[in-house]
Amino acid sequence: MQTSSTLVEEIPIDDDSDLVRAASDGDIQAFEMLYRRYYKQIYLLCLRMAGRQALAEEHSQEAFIKAWQALPRFEGRSKFSSWLYRIAVNVVLGHQRKYQYEVLADQDWQQAFEDEFAASHNSQQLDLEKAIATLPMQAKNVLILHDLMGMTHQEVGQSLKIATGTCKAHLNRARSLVREQLQNES
Repeated sequence: MQTSSTLVEEIPIDDDSDLVRAASDGDIQAFEMLYRRYYKQIYLLCLRMAGRQALAEEHSQEAFIKAWQALPRFEGRSKFSSWLYRIAVNVVLGHQRKYQYEVLADQDWQQAFEDEFAASHNSQQLDLEKAIATLPMQAKNVLILHDLMGMTHQEVGQSLKIATGTCKAHLNRARSLVREQLQNES
């Protein structure tokens, strides 16, 4: 396992492919740089889907552990970030399937969510995030995966193990519920 800091120092900060290559060769510092680069995005994705701060932290950590373990099999056919997002989504969905719970945000969730997004979101965007958080789990997952992650209906359907038509129906329902929620707050 290579832990030489000289390799990490030579890698440009915006080049994932070199970091991924070094990390898959066992360079822990290279993986740590990838972790630092993507942790916040993965955490926020997990927070959106899980609705609980503690679960989001747990899922984020598990996603990075799974990424580290699977990194030697990463073929580079997609961007590293897309591959990592998919792992995180699968971790959250696997947990939701295993425990079959409806996501109910804990009391600290709204404040944690606002704290995380305050620097990068305006008040309308925060209202949108809050409206998304109130959706039923399946509708929320479809909306997040399709509209925020950019997955196709077919990819969302495969991830959630539902038919493409069902995915479209959930998405329409989610968008309608979000619209209603935003109109009620106006």
